[in-house]
Amino acid sequence: MRYLIYGASGFLGGTIYCKLKSAGHKVIGTYSSNKTNDELVKVDLLDSEATIALYRETQPDVIIWTILNNEVGEIIAEQTLRPLLKELSGCRFIFVSTSVAYEQNMSETVEPLIRTPDMYNYHYFNGKIKAEGFVKGYPNHVIVRPGSIYGIDAYGNYDMRTKQLQEHIQKKEPYIRAKNIRFSIVEVNELTEAIIELSRNDFTGIINVSEEHAISHYDFNVALCKKYNWDASYVAGNFEKENIYYLDNTLRKSILKTKIGMIY
Repeated sequence: MRYLIYGASGFLGGTIYCKLKSAGHKVIGTYSSNKTNDELVKVDLLDSEATIALYRETQPDVIIWTILNNEVGEIIAEQTLRPLLKELSGCRFIFVSTSVAYEQNMSETVEPLIRTPDMYNYHYFNGKIKAEGFVKGYPNHVIVRPGSIYGIDAYGNYDMRTKQLQEHIQKKEPYIRAKNIRFSIVEVNELTEAIIELSRNDFTGIINVSEEHAISHYDFNVALCKKYNWDASYVAGNFEKENIYYLDNTLRKSILKTKIGMIY
C-alpha cells in the first residue's frame, strides 16, 4: 500500500512513518520546519496548492493527517484541509483529532465544545473541531480521537509530558500535578498500531482510541516514574478546579484487534 503522512516529523506521525516503512510499505511523509528524517518532503501546510500537488503526485491509497498546530489550526483546516478533501478520489483518509469536549466517558457522538479565547489552546481545539466537520463530508474517512499521547517515539524521544517530568526529577524539583483532574491516555506505539489497523479495514466514522480507564494527572506521573525507574517522590499532588475529559472505548474494543494496555 502507498501511504502519505502529513506531519511525519511529529511525535505520532514519525512513529507511524517508521513503522510503515519497516513493514515494507511505500511511505511519503511531510515536514514543515523540523526535519527528523532525510527522506521527508517539506510542505508548508498554509500552501494549499503545494499540499494538494503532493497528493496528486503520489496518488496514495491512504492519507494519514497527524498535523498538530496550536496557533493556526483553524486556518489550516479551512485553507488547506478542506480543498484537499475535495480533491481526493477514493483513497482512505485518517484524521487524527483530539478530545473535543469536557465530559466523563465521552462517546463518539459527544457534542463538541467550541472553545473561547480564554480557554486553554482554543485555536488548537477549534481547529480540530472545524476539521472534523470537513472530514465527515468525505466518504472514506476515519476520525481518530486519541487520549493524550505518551511514550517513546521511533527516534527514542519521550513525549513532552514525560520530558517535563524528567526535567523536574533531574533538577530535584517537586512536580505538582492534580489528583482530581482525570484524563484519557494512550501509548504512542499502541496508537500507531491502531491507526495502521484502521488504514486496512473498512470502518468509517469516528473512533476513540485510548486506555480503557481514565487516570489523574498525579497518578499518571507516578506511573511514569515506575515505568522508567525514576524517583516518584518528586511528584507532589494538589487539587485544582475539576476538569474531567475522558473517553468511552466501547466502540474501539468492538472493532479493533490492536491491544491497548494500561500504564499500571
